[in-house]
Amino acid sequence: MICMIIAERRRQKRRSEDMLGDDNLFKRCEFLIQNSRDIILTVRQQDRKILEANKSALKAYQYSITELRSMTIDQLESVESKDQVKLHAGPDGRHEMFFETVHVRKNGQTFPVEVSMQKTLMGNEKILVSVVRDISRLNESQESMQESESNIRALLNAVTESLLLLDKDGTILSANDTFAKRLRIGMDKIIGANYYDLLPADTANERRRQAQNVIQNRVPVRFEYVADKRWIDQVIYPVFDSLGEVVRLAFFGADISRRREMERELEAMALNDQLTGLYNRRGFFTLATRELKRAQRSKKSLLLFFIDLDGLKDINDQFGHEEGDRTLTAAAKVLTQTFRISDITSRIGGDEFAILVVDADDTLIEKLLLRLYRLINNFNARKTHKSKLALSIGNAVYDPLKPSTLDELISQADQGMYKMKKVKYRRL
Repeated sequence: MICMIIAERRRQKRRSEDMLGDDNLFKRCEFLIQNSRDIILTVRQQDRKILEANKSALKAYQYSITELRSMTIDQLESVESKDQVKLHAGPDGRHEMFFETVHVRKNGQTFPVEVSMQKTLMGNEKILVSVVRDISRLNESQESMQESESNIRALLNAVTESLLLLDKDGTILSANDTFAKRLRIGMDKIIGANYYDLLPADTANERRRQAQNVIQNRVPVRFEYVADKRWIDQVIYPVFDSLGEVVRLAFFGADISRRREMERELEAMALNDQLTGLYNRRGFFTLATRELKRAQRSKKSLLLFFIDLDGLKDINDQFGHEEGDRTLTAAAKVLTQTFRISDITSRIGGDEFAILVVDADDTLIEKLLLRLYRLINNFNARKTHKSKLALSIGNAVYDPLKPSTLDELISQADQGMYKMKKVKYRRL
């Protein structure tokens, strides 16, 4: 009997401890709910009446607890958003749902929210535990990111360089309009495509090799290439992740066609005579030295003509320097008509011209001189200038079996030219 009494008292003590434990658990849950940053509402499922609200709800909606208890959760939604709410089932499909909508504060101010509703039983009553998150800052952040992305996109499209971002396999992650225009492909067909599939086979293989070098060596690669008659200066940069591994490749391509054109113009200015358009002294010696080496390797002969414009000083003194320039230009035109484009025709001094005839021997000398004299006679017969055109000419032959330097050839041709001048002066 005593044992039964002791056992009953122990059971009563355990029940009392369990009830106390449940009470403590409830109080802890209530504390967490009341101090949660999220808005938490207890809503009766039948009529959607708000039964309880935590401190965050009172602060967010600016209603008192009494006012909220007199409202339904639907009354917190803005009129405009009620028809736009789309419910989404939770993981279990029946007891949970979530959606985004717009709620209204007591002062009429609206704010976007994300609502999660969990169905449960409280006693015999069906309840909706609603957790409401204010996503104003999230939306602002997303809008800010979209605006930033839009600004970045506008900047990328404004630059004249082509910009391209690939993953290590070549999938295009991002590109600008310049890149699309160069490939003549719409942007909708670029993003997500494999970069190498958009290129000709030979070019694709070369780009793969260059990209692999960047990945392996972890340093940029720079090169130039021609596309649609345009010179492109291309750089491939490695893009690293937080662990220092190469995860992407950034391609930057600048159109340097204008720079190339300017370089050619500057080179031409450095090698060409501005008055006559022929090569100048520097141009002649640069190109003639190169041809002399080539002739020595190929064992071919060359001809060198050294020509002086007779009476230039007298023309300048009698008719002025403008007439002298016109006479020099006329002489240059006659020489250009006499010799081939492949020959190096140049004005190496005030009244001195030098022509190196490539792949030619002494058998051509007479033929070339006859052509030159005929052109001079035709020019003088037209009488378009105040003075007559007269040239003194000397020549030399480069024999690959007995090679000479360029200076030796010029000296030999110069001597022949002065002999011709002496003969002319004797006749005068």
